[in-house]
Amino acid sequence: MRTTLFFTPAILLGACAGWTPAISSEPAARVQYGDLALDRAEGRAALRDRVATAATDYCARHEREVTPDALRNDNFYCRERLRDTLVAEMPSNVRRAYAEALREAGIRGRRL
Repeated sequence: MRTTLFFTPAILLGACAGWTPAISSEPAARVQYGDLALDRAEGRAALRDRVATAATDYCARHEREVTPDALRNDNFYCRERLRDTLVAEMPSNVRRAYAEALREAGIRGRRL
């Protein structure tokens, strides 16, 4: 009995050490911006375009999965939420450049 109590934690610890997490199959969207000159209008416009493209492409593939049933008629819900998520993950200087790009393009409200 004592031997079993001694080896059980060791066996469980060995099982945990051999466990590897599964690769997430969750869909994701990413925006590359390291190559952009965000201090110039052209770079900020490219950032805005990349965010819009990422949101549009993602939602074209996964909108039904991520949009609540009650909001299925809202054509902007998925793209707007994804844009908000992408922007929230950006460093503050990139977020400021993105906001400036929206102002420069005259974009207000729900448009990307």
